[in-house]
Amino acid sequence: MKNSIPKQPAEAAGLFELGGVLGQRKAFGTIAGRCSAAEAAAIRRLREERLFRASNLSWKEFCPRYLGMCRAQADRLIQRLEEFGPDFFELTQLTRIPAEDYRAIAPAVKDGHIHWKNEAIALLPENTEKVTAAVISLRDAARAEAPPVRPEPPATSANTRASVMEALKQRADQLVAEWASLVAVRYTFPLAERQTMMNLIARTRVDLQRLEQQVWNQGR
Repeated sequence: MKNSIPKQPAEAAGLFELGGVLGQRKAFGTIAGRCSAAEAAAIRRLREERLFRASNLSWKEFCPRYLGMCRAQADRLIQRLEEFGPDFFELTQLTRIPAEDYRAIAPAVKDGHIHWKNEAIALLPENTEKVTAAVISLRDAARAEAPPVRPEPPATSANTRASVMEALKQRADQLVAEWASLVAVRYTFPLAERQTMMNLIARTRVDLQRLEQQVWNQGR
């Protein structure tokens, strides 16, 4: 008499596959610290193959419970993977670069290397300092070649003010990301340069606190 192996019910098979992909995604995240291309690919598979449905949750409900991020964040990671490919994630492992800046330097990033000054620099942790310098140099060169942006008219409507505030938020995030990139290699800074950066951050904080007080006073 031949032994027969019972077939798994479709629901059990779906849960098994879901658990496998989630375990793979968690392992990638633990190793990398930040989201890697492999982790983004696992998240994309969960969404595109509808594996999340085995949890009896919608994609919106599934993301915060099992991925630790909202649906918009998960969708954004998938979009970044599809637009830029794995190199974007490799680069962001080493230096915080906004997607807008990456678009400008993307032609210089190929096959796990950033090409700068006739050198192909591998996107590896030991090259963080050189990679950061290359990113800043390439980004600044791209900005210098970009056409000037016309200043926007003063905000008069609620919709316009919201648009301006969103633009300011993006610029503020970009500024913080640039400082973070420098701080990531702070061990190479001479004392005088570290003091200069600390003074600049302190001055900016004082200016922002003054603006915050003005906004507060307007509502009183």
